Amino acid sequence: MDGAAFMADLEPVPEGARLSVMRQNGLFALDEGVLAKKVAVQFCADRGQSFDKRALGSFTNGLWFFDGGCE
Repeated sequence: MDGAAFMADLEPVPEGARLSVMRQNGLFALDEGVLAKKVAVQFCADRGQSFDKRALGSFTNGLWFFDGGCE
């Protein structure tokens, strides 16, 4: 995406699903939530799904997490 590499991981959790997004080389900053969400949207689209618009984002240790994932 825009010449940068990102990784995403979709995992089941008791509440449904959680999508984690990370930059391949380095960590996200707290102010990069919009970029992380764009990566999440693209990840879901690549799977033939849409990003859960109700997904709440949280930031921990350079990673962005979105509870809700893809639908």
